[in-house]
Amino acid sequence: MIQRVQTLFLFLASCAGAGQFALPYLSADAGNPAVTLPVLADSVFNPLDNPGLIGLCALCAVVSLAAIFLFRNRSLQRRITGGAMLVSVLTAALLGFTLWQTVKAIPEGGAVHYQLGLALPLLGFVFQWLAGHYIKKDENLVRSMDRLR
Repeated sequence: MIQRVQTLFLFLASCAGAGQFALPYLSADAGNPAVTLPVLADSVFNPLDNPGLIGLCALCAVVSLAAIFLFRNRSLQRRITGGAMLVSVLTAALLGFTLWQTVKAIPEGGAVHYQLGLALPLLGFVFQWLAGHYIKKDENLVRSMDRLR
C-alpha cells in the first residue's frame, strides 16, 4: 500500500537527496578572496563541484524513490532503505572531507557562508531511518496477524 507513513519518509528522503542540487553548501561574496578556489569559482559550493557528490546525491535520491514502489515486498524495501542510509552516510562523509579541504584552503582574508544545503544529507538519513523503522513495524504487525490466523 503506497499510502503508508514510510512512503512519505522515503519521498522526503528522496527530496533531500535531490534538493542538494538546488541548495548550495557554501557561498562566498563576489569580491571575496575565497572565490579564487576552484570549487568556489561560481561563488557557491554544491554537488556539481565534485563528481563523487554528484553520483552519491543522485543515487540517494533515486534509491529512496525506488524503495517507495517496493511496498509489496517489505523485506526488500527495508534492505533497499538500509542501502540508501549507507549512501547517505557516504555522502555526508565525502561532503565533510571536501568541505574540510575547501575551508582549509581558503586564502587569508577570505570567508565563506554556510548554507542550508549542509543539513540535507543528515536530513535524508533521518528520513530513511524513520522509513526503515516504520517498515519494520509493518512487518512485525503482519507477522503477528499471521500468528493469529
